[in-house]
Amino acid sequence: MRLAWAVLAAFALLGFFVFPGHTYLQSDTQIYLPMLERVADPAVLTKDIIATHPHLRYTVYDEVAVALKRGTGADFEGILGSLQLATRLAGLYGVFLLGTAAGLELSGALFLAGLCGLGALIAGPEVLTVEYEPVPRGLALPFLLLGLGWCGHGRWRAAGVALGIALLLHPPTVWPVWLVAGGYALWRRHYAMGWGLAGGVALLVLAAKGQVGESEAQAFRATIPPDLEALQRMRAAYVWVGMWKPERWMQHAVLLGLAVGAWWRIRAGLNPALRALLLALPLVGAVSVGLSYLLLDVARWIVIPQVQPARALLWVTVAAILNGALAAARAERWAERLAWLVAPFWLPGAGLWWLAAPAAALARTRWAWTIIPVALLAYPTVGGVRNYPNLHTAELTELSSWARAQTPPDAVFHFPDAGLALYPGIFRARALRNVWVDRKGGGQVNFTYGLAKEWWRRYEATIGRAYAPKPLAEYRALGADFLILQRAHSRADAQPVFANAAYAVYALP
Repeated sequence: MRLAWAVLAAFALLGFFVFPGHTYLQSDTQIYLPMLERVADPAVLTKDIIATHPHLRYTVYDEVAVALKRGTGADFEGILGSLQLATRLAGLYGVFLLGTAAGLELSGALFLAGLCGLGALIAGPEVLTVEYEPVPRGLALPFLLLGLGWCGHGRWRAAGVALGIALLLHPPTVWPVWLVAGGYALWRRHYAMGWGLAGGVALLVLAAKGQVGESEAQAFRATIPPDLEALQRMRAAYVWVGMWKPERWMQHAVLLGLAVGAWWRIRAGLNPALRALLLALPLVGAVSVGLSYLLLDVARWIVIPQVQPARALLWVTVAAILNGALAAARAERWAERLAWLVAPFWLPGAGLWWLAAPAAALARTRWAWTIIPVALLAYPTVGGVRNYPNLHTAELTELSSWARAQTPPDAVFHFPDAGLALYPGIFRARALRNVWVDRKGGGQVNFTYGLAKEWWRRYEATIGRAYAPKPLAEYRALGADFLILQRAHSRADAQPVFANAAYAVYALP
């Protein structure tokens, strides 16, 4: 078992630092970090529309992060990064347990875990099997895999605890697994698993009652107004399954066929729990798309963009990887093993499906797991896969440090020429200064109506249009205190209070 933990730890470290990698303040952490900073210190970001409209009531993500910050004195970047690495390791161990429960030897179970650790993008709902950022969904998913692993071994109490932790972190992510695993446990009278669910619900209710910082309650019993629907279709089209491109449907149909076909191939060698789980999960994932269409595209229930049930489609891809790898391990012929492994190696990108060939050759040997570190290194080097750009620059760091040290805590900054760029969100979190509007903040139109309307009013009036300089007094009338422009747009009618090679800052009169 020491060897197993050593290999899994190596997979986790390679996955974190090499491929698929990790990011910070490049996606949804641009939203969560300002909220966390304001929970930790209500005196900061008091005029920022993102920080003052948190959606943290139904998660203990903020309570855990803030408690660790206060207890250790570390910053959120270190805390969340450590949690992300630890939970990824827990997820790998969960898949390893699934492998051993399915009858794989040590090497085969390690190969299965590492294969899942390569990650995949679920086109359509735009969700990842391995999240790059330490967001609630990304921390919850590994605990679901851990819970499934314990289910496979009949450790129902441990499974309930793992699934309960996932519930505490991100309830919208857990429902497919709780439905399938919980339903099976109830049918088989494995009632010990229910303690995890009961404990998770109880703690979540207590945390929700003590939530601080909300300025607008999230609606749950209404239909989406036409203006909000238009905003969501513009800014968050992935939520509306009726807007998905046809090729996405074809991809998921193929993956569902692979998941079910591989299950048929391996079903006789699975214990009853795994036989039920590995078939039901992809089926529930497929049904979730129709459910989302009926509840959102047809009924227009306002809660659905917050819950995003179609993200359960992730389990079709996960099952295609798991079931396919298990079928490959059972196959005696190299050609059949290759056929089952093409999709798992194709999904991470760059056309490196040919890695399935050596994997198929090693699949029934004690060296099966050795292809995983090769793959983790090959995708970013041989394949040139870059899952995310590097948005952090020395100039942006210098700008953020200056603003944090030299401007009042309640100062409001406006980036009128930022357009679709993401650097205003990095500035907000690094400088702890209010940003009048930014493109990334528009992702919050899924949550609260008031915030959505205010964000659109600001966005459409400024950065949503081609940049055209306005008199400084007009920016002041918006409520901004400082103007930040790219150096190419430096103004001739004012002297910057700060400038570097990329940005110029103007104090508004």
